Amino acid sequence: MKTLEEIERLSLEELEQEATRAAAPVPDGLQERLRQTLAARELADAARPRPTRWIPYASLAVAAAAAAIIALPQHGPKDTFDDPRLAYAEVEKVFRTISDKMNEGVALVREAEASAEIPQNILNKTQK
Repeated sequence: MKTLEEIERLSLEELEQEATRAAAPVPDGLQERLRQTLAARELADAARPRPTRWIPYASLAVAAAAAAIIALPQHGPKDTFDDPRLAYAEVEKVFRTISDKMNEGVALVREAEASAEIPQNILNKTQK
């Protein structure tokens, strides 16, 4: 057996040679005992009830929702217009914007409809 100082002075090649030269004795049946121990550990882990990991997150979510309900004001939306005519004009403006965007979308669908029918026509012809 070498001392720590002797081992520290050896190079990597010398350490490798020494390790291959002096094989450590292995007790009989060690491999089988290791397999049995690992199998027993797996069975014990499988049989032990595991606490579900989502319970803390769910409780935090419930607490956050309760805090939000308590902290938020309980009254409805605030009226931003004093004059009903201005409010009505703003509603008309919003509906006009929605209508314009819908018209653009419908136009795109109509353009794509012709090219979308081509594969269907091809499939219908091949099935006949």
